[in-house]
Parts: sequence; C-alpha cells; structure tokens
Amino acid sequence: MTHVNEAATDTEIPTCWRVGVHTSIAGSLAQAVEKAHELGCTAFQIFSTNPRMWKPRQPTAEELAAVARLRRQYNLHPLVIHANYLLNLASPDRTLRKRSLDAFRGEIGRAAALRAEYLVLHPGSYRDSSAAEGIRTLAHSIREAMQETPPEGVRLLVENTCGQGNTLGGSFAELRDILALLEGLPADCCIDTAHCFAAGMDIASPPGLETMLAELDKTVGLERVRVIHANDSRAPLGSHRDRHEHIGRGGIGREGFRRIVNHPLLRKKVFILETPIEKPGDDRRNLRVLRSLRDPEGITARFKRHGRAARVQPRPAEQSLLGTLLESGTRC
Repeated sequence: MTHVNEAATDTEIPTCWRVGVHTSIAGSLAQAVEKAHELGCTAFQIFSTNPRMWKPRQPTAEELAAVARLRRQYNLHPLVIHANYLLNLASPDRTLRKRSLDAFRGEIGRAAALRAEYLVLHPGSYRDSSAAEGIRTLAHSIREAMQETPPEGVRLLVENTCGQGNTLGGSFAELRDILALLEGLPADCCIDTAHCFAAGMDIASPPGLETMLAELDKTVGLERVRVIHANDSRAPLGSHRDRHEHIGRGGIGREGFRRIVNHPLLRKKVFILETPIEKPGDDRRNLRVLRSLRDPEGITARFKRHGRAARVQPRPAEQSLLGTLLESGTRC
C-alpha cells in the first residue's frame, strides 16, 4: 500500500545537525532505534536484515509499528537503510545478477515498509566486463527493480567506493554516469570519507578537501549528496583499500574532520558514522569526537582565513563515460 513518508517532511525535521551512527539490529529493529536514541543520535542507519545472507527476515507489522512510534517519539530522522553487502547489480553473471535483483527488490520493500528516507547501495563490480557495461547493467537492474517494487517515498543513494579492482564508483565521474542513467528515478548519492581518501582524494588537507568538493560539485552536484558516511581511514591515501578507522585516528585525522563537519558546503548534510566497534562504547566515543569538532557558530575563522580554493575547471578533451555510452547508442 502506498504511503506518504511523513518523516521526510520539512515541518517535522528541526534544523539541528542530523548526525548518528549505524546501529545493530541483532536484538530487534526497535532496539536499534532505542540504541540510536541512547547514544544521542539525531539520525541513524541500520541494515533491514542480515547483510551477509541472501535469505532475509521480513519485519512483522508489530515491529514496523514500534519503529515508527519510537522514531516519532525520539525525533530520529532520517532513517538510512544500508543494502546487503552481497548485492552486485552490475554483475555480468546472469545468475548473480538475478539473485541480486531479487534481494534488492526486498531491500526496497523493507525500506518502504520501515518508512526510511534513504536506501544506500554499493554500485557493485563489473568483474570481467567493462566499466561502461557495468554501469549500463547496474542502471538497468535498478530501473527493473524499482518498476517491479516502487520505492514509495524511499530515495536510493548510490555510494562512492575506494575503487578497488573492478568495483564501480571509485570516481565521481562514474557516480555522475550512473545517476545520469537513472534520470527520473528517486536517486542521488552517499559520499564516504574513508572511500574518498583511499581512492586518492587528500581530504585531510585544506586544498585537498576543496579540490574534492569542487570535483564533486562539477560532476555529481553537491545538492545530490544526501548523506555523508563519516569514517576515518586505516588504509593509506590512494591505497584503494576499504578500511574504516576511529574518527581522528586514521589518515584523515581530527583536523581533517574538523574542516569537513564545519565546511559551509557540508554543514547541512546528514552525517552517519560507520566506524569500528572494537570495544564497548566505541560508537559513543566516535560520535562524541565528531560532535566535539563541530563549531556551533557556523563558518569558522579557519575558512575565513583560507577562503575557498578555485573551482576545478573541466578539461576540454575530457569525455564522460555517459557520452561514450550515448554515442554508441547504448541505453539502459
């Protein structure tokens, strides 16, 4: 049954900073909401089912009602659902793609039932195919899934990656091309700070952050970044390895995150932490550290001193992958 996602309306969401962590659903969905509130979150992220198993557990009507009630009670918005790690909607393997497609439709259905605002998806791997073909397959898969299972108020967010192997999304240009082929669908993007750093974007430094933001704005558009996954990186700059670290203890560092959470172009974004939990209380500590770096006054003296770096200018000879696809007559 179609519903209006009331949690997404501006009148219900105050202007406070929307920040939170990924909470576990191991006990129950309601306990995940309670945990987010207990940690002091104003937004949160969960899996809708076990993220490493193909067979999902469907939430009951009682569970859905409890989640909706607790979210209203605690004013926890938005709810971000992270899709199953096993999905590969870009795969050239028909069997894996079919299995992924069925599982993704389930993710859409559960996200809609939970009245989540966002569903985050890793773009997947093109394996022994090509990036162009992988993007076409991914877009076709998403369109097919959303046609069969309407998202009903849920917005899909395609997440950037560290660019390891044949994984899509390691560059903003690839995100641009994916989103271009999803035109007309409720789809935007989620940006992960650790993935940016591991992909070779030096967001730990002031000029590196400005360069990254200019490139992101030029390709995807900053207005399409709905959620930021705030993770430090245990892997070195440009390593193409996805290793999350506690805030301030990795390559991005405390000062890097201070610039990120206070940047005029990012202050109104939703921030979700996916940092490691290696001992009890790590999630609370990481959230506390990130919050401690936030300047409540807005634009800090740091930005007034440095100003904004010049925008990255497009190279005349550069052609997007989307252009290549369109010139060749490829459509999803």
